[in-house]
Amino acid sequence: MRSTVLTQIKRRRLQLGLKGTDMPLRVGLNRQQYGKIEKDGNPSLATLDKIAEGLDATLMLIPKELARQVEQLLEAGPAKAQQNYGMDRSPSSAPGVGVKEIIEDPWQDQGDD
Repeated sequence: MRSTVLTQIKRRRLQLGLKGTDMPLRVGLNRQQYGKIEKDGNPSLATLDKIAEGLDATLMLIPKELARQVEQLLEAGPAKAQQNYGMDRSPSSAPGVGVKEIIEDPWQDQGDD
């Protein structure tokens, strides 16, 4: 799992056109700390939160059964996602569940404990 998060951090940085040397100032870490995190680090939750903020992103837990749908939305990009997953239509792999509902409350079917 850690490598997946680190891969996502690097992918997002590249999407924003940022260099690895740009990130320390954006997230409040020194160059060595940030470089180690992106390479193979084990950042704390607080550090991940800072990195997410610096990447104009949000940390989020996604139920495993919805993870593939979220990945597809992210891979498609904003314009394609709106076109293919309009709020009035449901993703083909989740009949009856619109993207808006998935994004707003991914835990809706988990029940209350």
